[in-house]
Amino acid sequence: DFSNKEDNMPEFLFGSIFLVLIISGIFSYFEIVFMRKFFEIKSTKYIKLLKILEILFFLTIFFSEILFIALTFLYFLVLFSDFKKKIISKEELIINTLFYFTDILLIILVMLLILGNLPSI
Repeated sequence: DFSNKEDNMPEFLFGSIFLVLIISGIFSYFEIVFMRKFFEIKSTKYIKLLKILEILFFLTIFFSEILFIALTFLYFLVLFSDFKKKIISKEELIINTLFYFTDILLIILVMLLILGNLPSI
């Protein structure tokens, strides 16, 4: 019975978030494969870390800005640490940094399409 929409709202919200996360995971897999082939990146560690950050970014819009800031700091800490240890080259550092900003911009645009307004971050 769908007569009382307020009772169905939590299920709808959970289902919508779950569906977005599943679709995001599928696209993330193909994005990683494409980037690995197209940009000839040796290590996809940073891209995988970015994908986790992407999913958590979506969740932090609803839960916490502090978590997003901490995860962003952790991402760049790992990236710069590996650059300083000469594990990655300057090109890979630049590419992964650009991936980060492009990814966040795309998430914000998707959120605009879904919610119709800017997130609070």
